[in-house]
Amino acid sequence: MNSSNYLFKEEALGCISKYPRLKYVEEKEGIPTIQGELILKNDQGEEIDSYKIRIVCSQDYPFSFPKVFETGGRIPPNIEWHVHTDRHACICTWPEELILCSQGIKLSYFIEGQVIPYFFNQKHRETFGFFFNERAHGIRGNLDFFKEEFRTNDLQLVFHCLQYIKRNKEPNRVHECFCGSGKKYRKCHREEFRKFKALPFEMIDRFIKFIKSSEPNLLLEL
Repeated sequence: MNSSNYLFKEEALGCISKYPRLKYVEEKEGIPTIQGELILKNDQGEEIDSYKIRIVCSQDYPFSFPKVFETGGRIPPNIEWHVHTDRHACICTWPEELILCSQGIKLSYFIEGQVIPYFFNQKHRETFGFFFNERAHGIRGNLDFFKEEFRTNDLQLVFHCLQYIKRNKEPNRVHECFCGSGKKYRKCHREEFRKFKALPFEMIDRFIKFIKSSEPNLLLEL
């Protein structure tokens, strides 16, 4: 086992006691895995449904999400249902995962904060025919993540903000915000600046290059 596998195994054995229908197993080549039924409960703690799942350790865990598979055949294996072609779940957008995993994650957080909400959303889709607060797929979904983070539909503004964050120290709280809104920094994009500035430099640069490559015509004016 490599260090990722050891850590996953240790955390899995420590947290599956909370999930009585999940168990720890090692697949071929000793890859640590959690499998079984994931119970969904309402606010009163009552069981409302369950999904058969498999959670497989990723090669660089805890700096990337483990792969999650629905194994009961309930969820169609296509991106419209947030499932990749290899049948693992599309838990969130690529930049969102990078940010969440930038300092490493805990398996208990991943199950509670990502896997359970994902299957609640699948339950919502099965019941009502649409996902709750669904984001677009693929590149468009990744771009939408940045729009939501910076509270704008203007990708050119997102690009400018990321460039500023990459190159500059934090502004004074009473200065005008770097986004050009005319508002004081402390009342505008302070939280966004601090969130992205705390990321590795290379990650911010990767986000900038992604936006530029995704929308080259839009950014020719810059």
